This record gives sequence, structure tokens and C-alpha cells, in this order.
Amino acid sequence: MKKINKLTHIFVFMSLISLLFFTSCGTEEEIPDESITLSLSTANVTVGSTITFTATSNIGGDVSSQAVFFVNGNQISGNTFSPETVNPENEVRATFNGLESNIAYFASTEEDTQPEGYTQKLLLEDYTGTWCGYCPRMVTIVEYVTNYSDRVIPVAIHCPGAPTDPWAYEFANQLSHPNNYNVLGRPEGRYNRIHTVDMFQGTQPCPNDASAYQAQVDSFLNQSAPLGLAINSSLSGNNLSINVKVGFDTDSVPNARLVVYLLEDGLSYNQVNYFTGQSATCDPDFDYVNLPNPIPNFPQEHVLLKSYTDIFGDVIPQNQIANGNIWTRDFNVSLPDNVTNSQNLSIVAFVLGNGDQISNRPVLNVQRAKVGVNQDFD
Repeated sequence: MKKINKLTHIFVFMSLISLLFFTSCGTEEEIPDESITLSLSTANVTVGSTITFTATSNIGGDVSSQAVFFVNGNQISGNTFSPETVNPENEVRATFNGLESNIAYFASTEEDTQPEGYTQKLLLEDYTGTWCGYCPRMVTIVEYVTNYSDRVIPVAIHCPGAPTDPWAYEFANQLSHPNNYNVLGRPEGRYNRIHTVDMFQGTQPCPNDASAYQAQVDSFLNQSAPLGLAINSSLSGNNLSINVKVGFDTDSVPNARLVVYLLEDGLSYNQVNYFTGQSATCDPDFDYVNLPNPIPNFPQEHVLLKSYTDIFGDVIPQNQIANGNIWTRDFNVSLPDNVTNSQNLSIVAFVLGNGDQISNRPVLNVQRAKVGVNQDFD
């Protein structure tokens, strides 16, 4: 019996040694190659102000304190820089452990100055879907009014439906909820979020007269703008830096809020088409009656991909709202996974205000700029 117990102890001991050996060998993982990513605190900085650079290692995290930074080919001290001259495209790179980062760009501009007045622009949001058979109606109307005035800025909010829409926006149902904007139909257009677009369905079930929609656009564009917006942005890999400025031509904007959208143009997808074979008279350039159902590779433009603020707006501090003042907000964010072509991206920024609740708080002004393009106040 003692001999058996001794042999058992030896067996157990050897088993434990083997288990430890194989476990330690089996958990070894390959260490990835180190890489360095450079990001900027802003895409736009005024001469004499400071911009901060951050170098991040995929292994060691933030290595800005050890990295070496170069601006326009010249090595700088530390990871902050104050430009002394105006330059629309300053080049930045970083090195660390013998590795080179990506190249990023920022604009250095003159000190912010407010124009004498701001151009009033109009936000047009189209609640749509590739599954929605009558949604081509609003596509035509959007083209009518944007051709009529380049001050109309369109956004296509794709809504969930069947068959699945590849760009169904995550907060579309929240926006259209009865307690918010109460958007009941698809399609449905909204000017400045709270005013319903008259689609003239009784007289133009399939739109065929561009002039019919101009008067409702004029009613918004002929107003005086209480504020204006400027947008600048830069893209480095998947990292997007956005600088938004709001200039005020008033001392009072109750309940002011900023919304910043990311849009993509140049998309296409099969579009369900209920106009096929109907007796309606369509514009020859948009002859949906004689197009199939679905329409293959139908253009999908100004598609909302992401909001980098709360969808109902981030609060603008009341102490920043004063005639002649310019308030600035910077965003350092990542592109969403549903981007198809980063060359076709745009930023839309707008300010809501005056209403005491979501349903009666209109857009006061709006601006749009392609990613990587500086759109100043106008």
C-alpha cells in the first residue's frame, strides 16, 4: 500500500510539471510590430495660439513626452506649437523608437474676425429609405430646391425598414418620435427640423414642376441670420479633427445647441419604386413611372452617417452668446465603420435655438464643408 501511494505521488507530481510546461508554452502570443499614430488637438488654429500634438503607440499608449515632432520639416521642442504665420496646410509628423508616424495637417489662420453679417442658409432633412417606394419623390424635390439655391443644405436621414437599408441611421426613430419631431411619413422633408416640406402630393404626386417649391424656400432664406458658422477639418487615417466656430450677431439665443453631422455622397443602392407603371406625370429627368421596381443602383446622396454631438444638440454656454463673439468647439473623433469612400465625406454643422422644447426649437443657421476643406464664415 505504501509503495502504491509513493508511486501515486510521483505520478501526480510529474503530471503537474507537464501541465505547467504545456500551459506556459501554449499561452505565448506573438508581439505585434509597433506603430505610431499622430493626432492633433484641432484642425484649425489662429496665429499665436497653441495646438497640441499626440503620438500614440499601439503597444505603449501615449508616448508624446518621448516622441520628436516636426512641423513643416522642422523639429520642434515638446508636443505643442504656436504658429507665427498664416498657412492653410501645415504638415506635422512624429518619430519614436526609430518609427515614423502618419502625416497630419492643420491650418494656421489670422485672428478670428466677424463679418458684418452672416448669410442665412436652410437645413433640409429628408426622412427616407431605400425600402420606401415613394421616397424618390423627395429625392426630386431636394434636387429642385438645391438647384434653385446653393444656400439649401440637404441631409438624407435613412430610416429602418424592410428590406434592410444599409444606411439606416441609429437615431432615426428617436428623431421622428411623436414626442420629438413627430415625423409620421416616409418620405417626409423638414426645413430647419420643425417645418414640414409641402410635397404638393395632391397636384404633383410625382414631382414635375420645380418652381412650385421655390416660395417655401424663399420664406426661410429671406430672413436675417442671427449667427453664422465656420467649419474646418482634417483627416489622418481614421482620425478626424473638426473645428466648428459659431459667430453671433445677437446678444440672445435662448436654449442654443450645436449639432455636428458627418455625411457621405456618391453612394448608390437598389431603390424600391412604387411609381412603376402608374399614370402619374413625372419630370422627364426623374421619370419614375417608366423605371423598374426596384431601381438598380439608385443614387444615394448626402447620407447621414454619424452625429458627433447629441442628436438634439450640445448646449452652447450662454456666457458665450454675445454680439460680435465667436465661440469655438473642437472634435477629435474616429470615422464610423459605415464609411464607403473617405473622399466623399462632408461635415454639416447647425445651431438650434429659441424654443423651450425639442419640437419647437428650430435651426437658426447651418453650414456645410467637405472634410479637409476650410469653410470660413460667409
